[in-house]
Parts: sequence; C-alpha cells; structure tokens
Amino acid sequence: MKLRDQQEDVASKGYSKQEISHLNEQMQRAHDLQLKRITEMIESKMREKTMMLEQKLADEHAARLRAEETAQKAQQSSQDEIRKLRGDLEAERRRKQKPDKICAIM
Repeated sequence: MKLRDQQEDVASKGYSKQEISHLNEQMQRAHDLQLKRITEMIESKMREKTMMLEQKLADEHAARLRAEETAQKAQQSSQDEIRKLRGDLEAERRRKQKPDKICAIM
C-alpha cells in the first residue's frame, strides 16, 4: 500500500493522536528506508553500467589504435613496394636506352 493510503487507514480506525503520530512516523521511516534502498540499488546499477561502458570504450579505443597501426604498416609497405617498382622500371628504361654493344667483326 502507498504511504498516504496507510496513513488514511490508520486515521480512520479510531486510534489516539499519539498512536496515529507514532504509526505515521513508523510508516514514514519504512517508506524512507524503502526509498533509500531503491536509490542505492539504482546508483549501484548506474555505477556498474558506467564502469562497463568505460571498459567498452577503452577496448574500442585500443582496437582502433591497433587498426590504425596496421593500416599505417600496410601503407608504408605499399609505398616501399611502389618505390622498388619505380626503381626497377627506371633501371629497365635505362638498360633499353643504352646501345647494345655489337661485335664489330660481325
């Protein structure tokens, strides 16, 4: 029952003012205690959820850093391969531009 309903029920049963006051105080304390427990439970759940989300964020951040590092290594490898191929191409062009040494006797 809600606190107000309990208080109205007590008031309608013919108790003395002192008894009503005492019962109202007991009900109010019980209600306050219940609210305190609910509040603590909600706060605990919120702290737990916050910690879980912070851990998830840290994990995702670490995964992003690993992915960026992998991408940088792949880009560097590609750039190295391009430089090598350009060097090979240039060497081949130079080789083809040189006149072949032909034997003069023939």
